Amino acid sequence: MELKNRQAIAFVHRDKAHTHVHVYVNRIGFDGKAYNDSFIGKRSQIAADNVAKELGLTRVRDVQNEKLQELKWQRLAIRHINNKVMETRPKSLDEYISKMKTCNVQVIPSINKSNQLQGFRFEYKGANLKGSEVHRSMTGGKLIAEISENSKGVGMKEISSGLKLMDKTVQLSTNMASKIAKDLIKQVIKRGLDTGMGI
Repeated sequence: MELKNRQAIAFVHRDKAHTHVHVYVNRIGFDGKAYNDSFIGKRSQIAADNVAKELGLTRVRDVQNEKLQELKWQRLAIRHINNKVMETRPKSLDEYISKMKTCNVQVIPSINKSNQLQGFRFEYKGANLKGSEVHRSMTGGKLIAEISENSKGVGMKEISSGLKLMDKTVQLSTNMASKIAKDLIKQVIKRGLDTGMGI
């Protein structure tokens, strides 16, 4: 990543089941120039993965895949229950969460300190998974888009101004709002094509 010639510090953490290292590097080099941090998250992930491979260390991806394999039956069960609940066409997130709960799946909204909905976690028979870990169709954005489609007339304008969730109004993160908008547009186009309307 070409991060030499700048201040840096690293800490070894053993506060979790796995030992890990946090590295902090100054963006401004000793030459006074700022480091281009475009896509820094992805680039650092690739760099860490390559270092782990070289050193024969356990890679994060391997740990995640192993966890998902161990929880395969729970993931399949949650997805099956989700599909059954979605067949009933819930018209709100609260209705969806309530129906999932009657099927023994706890849906936990992930809300950050800025009162923005980040997504959902699903608890079932000892498993606690992000929606994307269950299935890519169960991300927060996709669920909200599908539920919005069920309650015809609710558009992106209404969703982005605030979403009613468990007697509270929460905002959507910018990332989630854009994903929902894309999903809603795809659904409108698909519906138009399915009914034979030219677009």
